[in-house]
Amino acid sequence: MKVMRGIKLRKGIGRITLIAVIVVIVVVAVVAGSLAYLTSPHKMVTSTPSTTTTSTTVTTPVIIGAVSASHPDMAAWALLESNLSWLTRYDPNAKVQDFPGGSGDVIHALETGSIQIGIAGTDAIAVAISQGAPLVIVATYRVTPAIREVLVSPTSGIINITQLNGKTMALSKPGSLDAIAMLYLRSIYHINLTPVYVGSFSAQVASVVSGSAASTNVGIFDATSLVSNGTLRSILTFDYPYPMFSVVTTRSFVQQHPYAIRAVLAGLEYANSIYDSNPNNLTLNFISSYYHTELTPTATDVLLHVVFSTNGAINVTALNQLLTLYRQLKIITNNTLTVSDLYITDFSPVVS
Repeated sequence: MKVMRGIKLRKGIGRITLIAVIVVIVVVAVVAGSLAYLTSPHKMVTSTPSTTTTSTTVTTPVIIGAVSASHPDMAAWALLESNLSWLTRYDPNAKVQDFPGGSGDVIHALETGSIQIGIAGTDAIAVAISQGAPLVIVATYRVTPAIREVLVSPTSGIINITQLNGKTMALSKPGSLDAIAMLYLRSIYHINLTPVYVGSFSAQVASVVSGSAASTNVGIFDATSLVSNGTLRSILTFDYPYPMFSVVTTRSFVQQHPYAIRAVLAGLEYANSIYDSNPNNLTLNFISSYYHTELTPTATDVLLHVVFSTNGAINVTALNQLLTLYRQLKIITNNTLTVSDLYITDFSPVVS
């Protein structure tokens, strides 16, 4: 009997030991899992400026490609690239890439899948969608439209845009921003401008200085330096009725990774809010340092009035105006395209 009791006792102890071991393993596993989660680089998206508060772990690698930060038109993007923690606080997997070739290269990269989210010219996006690209605008990036100036030689007698009727305008190449601007000026002011394609920005300036072309048109920041040093003279400052840059992605990425889009927009809009508010002249000091130039009073004033979106709001009226204008200019020939084909409302508010 004593032997039997000893055997039963040992069996009881064995069971207790086994249970204890299992409990320890479970506890260790839970603790290890918790530590792994807490130390993981994947943070929680707790809020975004443009969307309803969400709480989900962002684990999708995302590359955001944008028109190059090398020009002041994209100064907020340049500021973000210099402070990437503003973006990675919302999505630690996000990376950025510049495309010096412009909006066309950003759109091509989206279509080939080398980037997942892009920042490109709103008009370039609309044209691509009209031609069948599976893209969609998810937010506005730069609210302020493109601002351009018409320049002439300081020695010419031309003082207003109507005097250019029947004269030439130096342009870089067909389809460029300056070429589209010429079509816009023709349409708005009902004047006949003859394009002279010279291949580059510097050649545009040289053509007007030499007199081989009567005029040219350039972006506001380029114009500021040319006018301030007396190289050329401005006769008109104009802009377009739609935001200069928008955030765009593919429709498939919208379906597959909506949380990644929300996280990226939160980071972009956070950076834009800092840029717009210019705390302690941070924005202006950054631009002066980054672009290695002393800003003229005119350029400074322009920069203070350039607005980058802090909530991504999509202006449907402006997009409609873009669509109407580009149809008039015969840049968009797709007659079945509607404004609702250009954007979705999943991520940003819509205004009119």
